[in-house]
Amino acid sequence: ETVDFPCYADRYPVEMLEYLRLMMMTEEDTRGKELADFDFSRTISPANEAAVLQSVVEAVNYQLDLYPQSEEDDANIIKDKGLFRLLTYNQRMAVRHRRNEKRLLKRTLAALEKQMRNKGLDVDGLKRAEGSTLGDVLKGETRKQKTALEDRLEKM
Repeated sequence: ETVDFPCYADRYPVEMLEYLRLMMMTEEDTRGKELADFDFSRTISPANEAAVLQSVVEAVNYQLDLYPQSEEDDANIIKDKGLFRLLTYNQRMAVRHRRNEKRLLKRTLAALEKQMRNKGLDVDGLKRAEGSTLGDVLKGETRKQKTALEDRLEKM
């Protein structure tokens, strides 16, 4: 079964990130703790966040691979005025729309790769949560990590 989320050029729906953080949890992250103890609106661990973003990269690449021709092929069709005029209005609009979808997907990939680099998630050996429900603050993030006391008080 699949779950669909909208795609933007430079950001992702919060619900998608929360869903993927849950789906990418491992035993190393939970260490026997209940999933309900974790706040999926925060980064669980660097390794979990890297897996989340990598899964989005893979999904975007999969969508790009579904197109039978490249963005450049579509651009060449549009540039060839003689050929482009032979197409019906709907066919011309379809070619433009298809090229714009590919552009959006490529921009999304670029934004994901930049985000992974900026947060230091493009390396091997990232740590897991190991049962900590506090979450992690990654490089470049401005939010403050909650203390264990704040976490307990919030749950009361």
